[in-house]
Amino acid sequence: MTRSTLLLRRHNIYLAILLSVCVISVSCLQTSKQKQLAEKTYTEHFIRGTTIKLHYLDWGGSGQPLILIHGLGDSPYIFEDLADSLKIHFRVIAYSRRGHCKSQTTDKNYDNSTLVSDLKLLIDSLKIPKANLLGWSMGGNEITEFAIQYPEQTNKLIYFESGYDLSEEPFKEMLNTLPKSPFAGNSDLSSVDAYRSWYHSFWFPDIGWNSTLESNFQASILSNPDKSIRTLPNDEVSKITLQSAMTYHSKYDRVSAPALVLYTNSFFHAYQNDSTLVTAYNNLEEEIINPWRKHSMNRAKTELKDATIKVMSKGSHVSFIFESKDEIISAINTFLLE
Repeated sequence: MTRSTLLLRRHNIYLAILLSVCVISVSCLQTSKQKQLAEKTYTEHFIRGTTIKLHYLDWGGSGQPLILIHGLGDSPYIFEDLADSLKIHFRVIAYSRRGHCKSQTTDKNYDNSTLVSDLKLLIDSLKIPKANLLGWSMGGNEITEFAIQYPEQTNKLIYFESGYDLSEEPFKEMLNTLPKSPFAGNSDLSSVDAYRSWYHSFWFPDIGWNSTLESNFQASILSNPDKSIRTLPNDEVSKITLQSAMTYHSKYDRVSAPALVLYTNSFFHAYQNDSTLVTAYNNLEEEIINPWRKHSMNRAKTELKDATIKVMSKGSHVSFIFESKDEIISAINTFLLE
């Protein structure tokens, strides 16, 4: 055997070993990632009402009941990371709004009274005598009205970037001034990857993709035979729900429960590589959203009987659940445990 042949064989052996190590490393990383995405720290359940099959997640915990209500277009899975931290002190439950995720309804009622009745169904079915309620975005409507109608079943309220009255004119102006539609186009729905890309860039461009976002994303889509996708809820249900939310006037002065009202410094966060979009969102914040936020904070302060108002330092209307997580946990623990 010549020296060159021996060196070639050794080179091939080393290359084979290196490739094997790489394959094993990638395999381990993929397995770890799959395990992370698949790991559940909650149990899933359903409650049947007259016209609804209500889906909810229960993280357990032996403390005070804390019920989490997600916003339009999301699912209870958006709370995965937050709930894991909150369950140390509370029994944490999050449910799917009607028409969202796995909650199914036989009617087309999405008005606030119906949404409150779904919350009432959950609390009564789980035999919870008194609950803390957290409502995100339009979820503020439900917790406000529930506290008014059922004060004996309401302990404390947390307005999770939901201390806004969506019936007020600035919200309509904001929707009409958005530089991009909050609804995905046909090309964005052509595949799971296309929709994920749109969803990430529109709603969460300021944070990296993570397992909680993936869980929420997967819970909010259905696949078609041609690999295109449909959203849960669909555009029709989303628009009906939003229009209904915009007819509800928040009667804060009739709420007797103590309230923690959390705000952010920005409603949207534009994709930084798009300078035109950044400018448009900055103008929207300055001209419409900031004045409306100040007005809303003043209403919460003066009309709610016992309000604690805090502004989270990082994140937008949606991304602050990740960006300001430690602040959120601290504020909630202090408020509910005091």
